[in-house]
Amino acid sequence: MPPQGHFHIIAAGENLPAVFAASLRDYPKITRAYVFTDTTVFYKHADPAIEKGRMAERNAVSAAKNTATALGIPFHDEVISAPAYTSARDALTRIRREHPGARYTFDIAGGSPALGMALIALAPWVGGTVRAMFDEKVMRPVPLPDQSPIALLANPNYQTILALLIRHGKNEKKTTAFVPVQRQYLYDQLWPLYVMVRAKKDPPVASYTKGRKAADELSQQTFSDFMAALVDNGLAEMEILDTNRKEKYYRITEKGEMAFRFGSDMATNTLVKTVLESL
Repeated sequence: MPPQGHFHIIAAGENLPAVFAASLRDYPKITRAYVFTDTTVFYKHADPAIEKGRMAERNAVSAAKNTATALGIPFHDEVISAPAYTSARDALTRIRREHPGARYTFDIAGGSPALGMALIALAPWVGGTVRAMFDEKVMRPVPLPDQSPIALLANPNYQTILALLIRHGKNEKKTTAFVPVQRQYLYDQLWPLYVMVRAKKDPPVASYTKGRKAADELSQQTFSDFMAALVDNGLAEMEILDTNRKEKYYRITEKGEMAFRFGSDMATNTLVKTVLESL
């Protein structure tokens, strides 16, 4: 299936108009542009030199928007607050959720180092390619790792398990990682939502009806295989608590949360939809 549009994301800087012009030349099929701008650019500063630079960057964003408007390309200015990684992650999650199936390219030619690093780290999760100027005058491609764990989520059962780990593993104090969830509890919660995946050409729909065939039920071995795959791919981690040495517990990793954010489909089931909307 061809990409549903080409979305181009740029980190704002004083040279934004020139960078955007080069982006349009190199990517002539851009259908939507997003400029990620540090929120500090919009704060007035007492130092005239700093304020001059910030005003220049604000004017650069306006100039790029005018270019996009003249070409009929939708233009969005995403204001990124500190911490840049979290804010940029949330913005990119929303963009991908609103426009599934798009192709993504990134140009890092301005903005703060924190914003640039955040976009480089996030790009693989949407299958994006990145160019950066670094300390040179030209844009260069940035080699990125393959994020194959997202492919694992083509099986909707993995999406459901990660949703369960997020929903039931939330730490109310929000000072540490997700709390571990008991294996048997996860199995019991997954059982009514389990989907037997038979063929790639016929995507299953998660549902539960009484009288289902025994062959369609979730076996303990299949569930163990699911959890082993999640652990092997770094999306979850297993531990045994001192309070109960006989029972395994699992918690989602940060990598697992990212895979869930960018690899899950709201149509999988209500649970996945609800958890995605809460992130």
